[in-house]
Amino acid sequence: MITVTVLKNVEQNIDSHWQKTYRITMQISIVVGGRWHAFDLARQLHAAGVLHRLITNYPKFKTRQWGIPNDKVVSLPLTLLLDKAVHKVGGEHLMIKSQVLRHHLFAQAAARYLEGSTLVHGWSSFSEPALHWAKKNSVPFVLERSSSHMKVQCKLLREEYHQLGLNWVEAHPEIVAQELREYELAERVAVPSLFVKRSFLAQKFPENRLVHNPFGTNLKSFSPDVQQDNVFRVIYAGSLSVRKGIHYLVQAFTEANIPNSELYLVGGATIETPRLLAGVDERVKCFGHVSQAQLVNYYQKSSVFVMASIEEGLACVQAQALACGLPLICTTNTGGEDLLQMSGKASIQLDAGIEDYPAGYLVPVCNIGAIAACLKMLAQDRNLLLSKREAALSFRSSSLSWNSYAQRAIELYKSLHS
Repeated sequence: MITVTVLKNVEQNIDSHWQKTYRITMQISIVVGGRWHAFDLARQLHAAGVLHRLITNYPKFKTRQWGIPNDKVVSLPLTLLLDKAVHKVGGEHLMIKSQVLRHHLFAQAAARYLEGSTLVHGWSSFSEPALHWAKKNSVPFVLERSSSHMKVQCKLLREEYHQLGLNWVEAHPEIVAQELREYELAERVAVPSLFVKRSFLAQKFPENRLVHNPFGTNLKSFSPDVQQDNVFRVIYAGSLSVRKGIHYLVQAFTEANIPNSELYLVGGATIETPRLLAGVDERVKCFGHVSQAQLVNYYQKSSVFVMASIEEGLACVQAQALACGLPLICTTNTGGEDLLQMSGKASIQLDAGIEDYPAGYLVPVCNIGAIAACLKMLAQDRNLLLSKREAALSFRSSSLSWNSYAQRAIELYKSLHS
């Protein structure tokens, strides 16, 4: 049995040497115009005694839910309120059109609260003013890029929408230009997966300025259980969008045509969802957005998790599913490769470009046949499914936690302080 440390005791898991040596000399500020995994990082940095400030557009009653005290938070909620108002009035099109203004307002305000920082960790597209402050004050800066290189991301999504005959509302050109400037200004760019790292290298970005630090997950919230029926149940969690490759997953499930099977799609619909799910039968069940507390129940009813994304930094739902004992089928563009490789065992090359790992399969992006083949292998061989389930469960003893993620980040901060 793996003991999972509760949040109130997380400080005990942080190396005491860091607390004694760096509590005073390291003062880390986080700049993030949203939430993402920044709140998980801030919580761990506070436990280690090195958090100076979390600067966000979320209100403090939200950051308190992550165990971050009010005096460590600078809340700049104007742009969050603008986001909600703009989306309600004008939808995605107006959101993109006004993105530059909203990001600029937050980024300029955030840079005014960096005094006293010895290092800044900022999220891309929100960090240019903070980067200039850091340069002026000789303070190291780590830029977080959670998705693939901006140019690669745009190219992949543009091509996929075009192939489907759908209109993609592209990122604003100034946001793209700003991201590229941020990449050049930062001492290091932190990326969560090998896929993202390769996307930067393909754009000739210097490898020595990239830091590969995969995300964590909350192992306390996600745990296995015994499936109560014999349905071969495929599950996906996330938005029902083109970017997430829902159309490839649905077509692969249909092509596999597995007896006594279901496909659970757990996540919010998008404007393109009706087109992506056109013609599905009653075995495909959509549940809408559910809370993290509810999501674990869907995992525990399922047999395998599939992530068919076109472009993804490292989808945390993959780690959640593994923690619940679900084998993982994922494309090369999801970050799932990093998780599958954590077993330390080399993959076995199968037909159709499939890579077979102990806990699942890595498949080429946009390949319906490869996903279908993996589903059929697991459905037709009970021993294979159980073997991969056992391998998935072994991840619970690996470095999937947010504590491990923060430890790796702190090691990076230490190297930049020296």
